[in-house]
Amino acid sequence: MSRVYEALKNAQEQRTIRGPLEAEVTAQESSVGGPVHNGKTASRIREILSALTAEGAPPQEQRTIRGPLEAEATPQESSVGGPVHNGKTASRIPEILSAVTAEVAPPARSLQLEELQQRCAKPGWKPQLRWNVFSNERSCKRQAEQFHTLRARLYSLRDTRPIQTLLITSTIAAEGKTFVAMNLAQSIARQRGRRALLVDADLRASRLHIALGAPSAPGLSDYLAGESDESAVIQAGAQEGLFFIPGGKPRSNPAELLANNKLRALFSRVLALFDWIIVDAPPALPVSDASVLSGMCDGVIFVVRAGMTAFDMAQAACGELRNKNLLGVVLNGVEEEAIYGAYGYY
Repeated sequence: MSRVYEALKNAQEQRTIRGPLEAEVTAQESSVGGPVHNGKTASRIREILSALTAEGAPPQEQRTIRGPLEAEATPQESSVGGPVHNGKTASRIPEILSAVTAEVAPPARSLQLEELQQRCAKPGWKPQLRWNVFSNERSCKRQAEQFHTLRARLYSLRDTRPIQTLLITSTIAAEGKTFVAMNLAQSIARQRGRRALLVDADLRASRLHIALGAPSAPGLSDYLAGESDESAVIQAGAQEGLFFIPGGKPRSNPAELLANNKLRALFSRVLALFDWIIVDAPPALPVSDASVLSGMCDGVIFVVRAGMTAFDMAQAACGELRNKNLLGVVLNGVEEEAIYGAYGYY
C-alpha cells in the first residue's frame, strides 16, 4: 500500500513541476519567433521537458523516463552548459528552447515574383535619349550591337562559373560606368522571358535615376537604413523584364550603409526572381565603396574611357579589384570609325 501511495505522490509532484515549465514554454514561443509550428521542434521540446521533469522523480523513475531520451538529452545538455540541476531547470528553459528552435529554423523566404509585381512602384520612366542606345536602334544600331555582344560574352562566362550579380565600376567619375550598366541591363531585359534588376549603389553620386527618368527615392539608401522594404524601393519600368532600385535619399554615411550586410540580404531575397542583377558602383579609386560591394557580387566589369583614363590609374584600380573576381574591361567612348569592322570592345 505504501508503494501505491508513493507512486501517486510522485505523479502529483511531476504534474506540479511540469505546470510552470509548460507556462515558460508558451512564453518562450513568442521570444523565438512566434508559435512553434514545426513538428520537429514541438517533438523535441516535449522530449526535453520530459527529461527535465524526470529530475523531480526518484532515481529509478528517472532512469525509466530518461531511458529513450538519454542519447539525445545528454548532448543537448552539454551544448547549453552542462546537466540541469533542480534549482536551475526553469531558468534554463529559454536557453534550451532557443537552441532547439535554431536547429530547425527555416531559411529566409525568397520574395515571390507575383508579390513583387503587385507591390513594387510603377512610376513611368522617361529615359534620357542620349544615355539610352536602345531608344533609337536605327541611329544607335552599332552601339546596341556592342551591348548585345557584351551580354553574349557574359552568358558564355556563366557556363564556366556561377555569375548572377555583376558589379560595374571605373577608375574615376565620367568614364561611362552608369551608361554601361543601364544599357547592359536593358540588353538583358530585351530577351524574351529574361529579367534584370538594375541597382544604383553609387550612394555618393546617384545618377541612374536621371538616365532612366525615374524617381530617385525611396531607394537603396532608404532600404539599408531600415526605412523601406524591398518592395517599396524596387521600381518596374515600361520595358518588360527591367526593374530598378534607385540610390535613394542622400546620406552622410554611405560606406557604413553599404557595409551593414543588408544589401547581401536583399540580394538573397530577390536573386531567384532575376537572371542578372547589375550593380552600378562608385569609382574604384577615390573611395572604398566599390571594393566593399565587389565582395557581395559574383563578378566585376571595369569601365575605362578612350582618351581619358590614365594608364597608371587604371592599373592601380584594377589592382584593387584583382582579387574580387574581375571578369574584364569595357573600353567606352571609342569613335565609331575606330571600331568599324571590329568584333567589339569588351
